Amino acid sequence: MTDFSDKAGEEYWTKVWAESELSPAIHVHDRNVNDYPYRVLHQYYLELFKNFETKDKTLLEIGCGNSAFLTYFAREFGFQVAGLDYSQIGCEQSRQILKRDGVEGTIYLADAFAPPAELLNRFDVVCSFGVVEHFTDTSKVIRAFSQFVKPGGILITSVPNLAGVTGFLQKVMNRPVYDIHVPMDKPYLDRAIENAGLDLVSSKYFVSVSFAVTLEPKSGKLPYLLPKKLFLKTIRYLSKVLWMAEDFIGSLPEGKLLSAGIITAAKRK
Repeated sequence: MTDFSDKAGEEYWTKVWAESELSPAIHVHDRNVNDYPYRVLHQYYLELFKNFETKDKTLLEIGCGNSAFLTYFAREFGFQVAGLDYSQIGCEQSRQILKRDGVEGTIYLADAFAPPAELLNRFDVVCSFGVVEHFTDTSKVIRAFSQFVKPGGILITSVPNLAGVTGFLQKVMNRPVYDIHVPMDKPYLDRAIENAGLDLVSSKYFVSVSFAVTLEPKSGKLPYLLPKKLFLKTIRYLSKVLWMAEDFIGSLPEGKLLSAGIITAAKRK
């Protein structure tokens, strides 16, 4: 991984997953406010795949440690799913999630930049959620991920919106975690995808307002933790009130300032 300037590293993720419970299943067909971001993304995927036969097609999630997305894609779209991660505990948690949810899938413990040859050019869809922003050369990483995609297949890339208010709050409230990210806006990510030699199909900010700041320390203890928690709890409560309203009136405009993240889809030539 060192050649790709990984700003987080396997040790960091192993620590995160070791201190985490299994991710809950993703629900997109109820009105639980906590699942609102997933409902927004579900509409994106419905549009993306409306002219793409997904049943029994193959999907790989890169950076799948403790992820519930594989279950989601298998249940909602009929994909045959697989995941890849370099954290042993993250891989084991992903296997437990698939078993818990009654979904068949294969989890590979491997380096995405030195993968088993049989995984290259193999998958109809490859996705990563919150991975590429941990590397300094975004285009190089996206190009590496695209090698898993069959020619004509789709690469889905999603990153948190750290170029807006959330990034500012993360920087102020927990600088060490902010520093393991490369903040990027939509034009930056779009250019990186095109520079990687892919054809950009769609790109958008998602969720109009979100404050996904983590207060988990990278190491040691985080100073002024209690007031920071109280502040975040307050603004997150306000964002959830807005999400409940959006469920009825429709989504407000999404953009760089307040949105949760950026999601893109691109075709391998």
